[in-house]
Amino acid sequence: MLLYVLIVFSFNNQIRFNADGLFNLPVGKRDFNRNMQKKLEFFLTALKTKNISFVCGDFESIAPVSLSTKDFVYADPPYLITCATYNEKSWNAAEEKRLLCYLDELNAAKIRFALSNVLSTDGKSNTILQQWLTERKYVCHHLDFSYKNSNYHKKNVAKTDEVLITNY
Repeated sequence: MLLYVLIVFSFNNQIRFNADGLFNLPVGKRDFNRNMQKKLEFFLTALKTKNISFVCGDFESIAPVSLSTKDFVYADPPYLITCATYNEKSWNAAEEKRLLCYLDELNAAKIRFALSNVLSTDGKSNTILQQWLTERKYVCHHLDFSYKNSNYHKKNVAKTDEVLITNY
């Protein structure tokens, strides 16, 4: 519950911690209101009625052999070609390739997955992801969202090709 409170009141509803493990986002523009309360109650009820696990740790700590074909894995890594504080030091080409190999292992084990990512933005392309996608038969859903109202929206930026890649 306290984690949810942090998310609700944080800038852009994000979670970020510094090198010392301390929460370090300023307060955002939203408040906890009646609509958010209803959504929270719905979410908590759904959690109690479903067999859902949230895991905090390296993705490879969840061995594909420990999962079943009824499981689903959602991956939302730092985006290799974007500039954000959460991927400045830890996410690189080697990490990107390691994740994509892991997703291939899930696919081989017939475990459904979805990967959120960006193929291109600001004149940059994620060639690692593009090559991986070209060599596989995964489904690439190009997402067309407008972020004009977000606090971090840049003016006059080339279109970002945000994608959701699935193996189902």
